[in-house]
Amino acid sequence: MSKILRTSNMTIETHISNILNQTRATEIITESLIQPLWNNYGTLSRLHLEGSSDYPTVILKRIRLPAVNNHPRGFATDISRQRKIRSYQVEQAWYRHYNQAIESSECSTPKCLDIWVEDGETFILLEDLHNRGFSNRVHNAKWNQIVAMLQWLAAFHAQFLHSNCNELWSQGTYWHLSTRPDELTNIRGTLEHTFAAFMDAQIRSAQYQTIVHGDAKLANFLFTENGNRAAAVDFQYVGKGCGIQDVAYCLSSCLSELEWADLADECLEVYFANLRRHLVQSDIDIQALEMEWRTLYPVTCGDFQRFILGWSPQHYKNNTYTARLTHNVLNGIQSELQTVARNAALEAGIYIRSRWQTDVATASKGQGSKAADIVTEVDIEAQRIILNHLAPTIAKYDLGLLAEEGPQDDSRMHKHAFWTIDPMDGTLYFAEGRPGFAVSIALVTHAGEAILATVYDPVTEQLYETFKDCPVIVNGSPIVPPQHCKESPSLVLDAGFVNHPWYYELCQLFDIHFVGGAVMNAIELLNRSTSMYLKTPKHRIGGCAIWDLAAISLLLQNAGGTVCTYDGSPLSLNRSSSLYFNDVGFIFTGADLSLEEATSQLMGFAINEAVLNQ
Repeated sequence: MSKILRTSNMTIETHISNILNQTRATEIITESLIQPLWNNYGTLSRLHLEGSSDYPTVILKRIRLPAVNNHPRGFATDISRQRKIRSYQVEQAWYRHYNQAIESSECSTPKCLDIWVEDGETFILLEDLHNRGFSNRVHNAKWNQIVAMLQWLAAFHAQFLHSNCNELWSQGTYWHLSTRPDELTNIRGTLEHTFAAFMDAQIRSAQYQTIVHGDAKLANFLFTENGNRAAAVDFQYVGKGCGIQDVAYCLSSCLSELEWADLADECLEVYFANLRRHLVQSDIDIQALEMEWRTLYPVTCGDFQRFILGWSPQHYKNNTYTARLTHNVLNGIQSELQTVARNAALEAGIYIRSRWQTDVATASKGQGSKAADIVTEVDIEAQRIILNHLAPTIAKYDLGLLAEEGPQDDSRMHKHAFWTIDPMDGTLYFAEGRPGFAVSIALVTHAGEAILATVYDPVTEQLYETFKDCPVIVNGSPIVPPQHCKESPSLVLDAGFVNHPWYYELCQLFDIHFVGGAVMNAIELLNRSTSMYLKTPKHRIGGCAIWDLAAISLLLQNAGGTVCTYDGSPLSLNRSSSLYFNDVGFIFTGADLSLEEATSQLMGFAINEAVLNQ
């Protein structure tokens, strides 16, 4: 009797009975091990039967969870274990509810004969595809076999286009971002890390979704003897996705780096030609689908590259071809976001300038201070202009939004990143006909880190731009860093600080500058490199909001300045507790004034309850 079946005396008859009943065989003759399952999660065997006219052999997949969670590459975490457990649950759901729906003979899969659980182990009894002529497994694919795989994928994706994915992975593929936090952590500080969620969002937000195989590598295909037809096995990572994900991964598994670069266009044409053939009678806009998936091809390659870099950077699939595709994708995302923010800021700023020193309707927002309370019709229109520019990126990259004017939602807490905008910071200065107002737009990650900043001063027509770890650009040219300055520190303050208990003492020690709203005050530090801009903690709500500080904090950091809360802690731009920073305050310094120098200048001013209540 098969060793595989010999689990215990009590269960042997159950297993034999299940197999014989489903195959109408009279006896199990022999069993041969095909391979152990990944990381000791079970076995895959071929059973040779007697007495069955339909099934001379069958495949038995036995799944058992190992007592110890090991991982060949060191990812022995609960996340890894739960991902694997889920994969076997998905596989069972696939065979129970989806596999039998396949209509096309061009995407053959094994028929599932039975699934049962015994003593904590799961058994999946499958048809042996050898009996249908798919007996050839290859390690190096020939061109006709590559074509056969692409034909299988096209038929499969056409079959399940816009299908529901109940009980399958809500995102197919084994490398998708939400299940790979450990690997993502390993590439912290890279552009792949910064844009990982943006690539993932593009794939998830695609209009045309199907069911993807999710692990469509050469090893999971069987071929007829002549290699002209293929069948697929192993449906552990099947779920919702774009068909081009399977295609990109399939090509990575069967082509060398040079072959992939040389044959990619031809392979894509084979796939899309077959996809068009299968969809010709449908009501699908085939041209739109093809355009979208072709556009996503380099994105899916970049998404897989992100995984490989965090999982095994020395892997052969991390090569110059995929690196080049990924580089182009990441640069494209960055350029698109910066261009959108730039155009939004410029159009809003030009509009604001056209209304400056004219009659403008104003209203109250019910805030405590005069500067925070005033809102004008210009603020509202400028925000509308900005949102029109940002809207396509919000949909494409699944972004949240935090804008000053109008109701606030909590999208910033649920998205991987969010736009935050102040359509006109320094509204009071604008309303009084004075300079000191600006448009401010920033892109902030869920972790509270600004990665893009755009500020436009409509009066001087100065446009300030930067991206994470990049130089500050002013009107298209890198900002010229000021020569190291030995001047005494100066203070840039809000106009309301004249009523502060510290004001008189500060005037004795510092050269005080009043510039405008928070954004233009901080911009002043780019030119006055030994200056600081600060707000002390206080109880009253205010002290600048996320939309005030997001863009200018990144501009200052990239110009060599310092940004922190008043006690020197990192400044988080996505605190769940409040939109405002009144409770923590902040200190910003120019490039030639360290935080230590700044705080030493303020040591004589102890924060007491009287100050907190200002």
